[in-house]
Amino acid sequence: MTRQPRKQRNQTERAPLHERHKQVKATLSDDLREEFDQRSVRVNAGDTVEVMRGDFAGEEGEVASVDLKKAVVFVEDVTLEKADGEDVPRPLEASNVRVTDLDLSDDRREARLEGDSE
Repeated sequence: MTRQPRKQRNQTERAPLHERHKQVKATLSDDLREEFDQRSVRVNAGDTVEVMRGDFAGEEGEVASVDLKKAVVFVEDVTLEKADGEDVPRPLEASNVRVTDLDLSDDRREARLEGDSE
């Protein structure tokens, strides 16, 4: 891995989609960290997160969607009002949110989380 900031920025921006999953990881809350014995997890739609930084710090909501191309997370009720009055979702970086509840409806995801804790 290079130490040059320019090359690091380019590698992050030009990363293929299968590597961008690492860019949308967020820390787990303390109780989930103990339960699954992991520090962070990839954010999925349906997870409940708490916003840690920015104008919406302290707000909690469900993840509406995750955009891998832009490496951002959209949380319900975290919106900006446009000049015409329309509300648009505010993109958040995954590093600025903390996962407080996981959506374990996906069996593979649950097995992956449980498998790492053994």
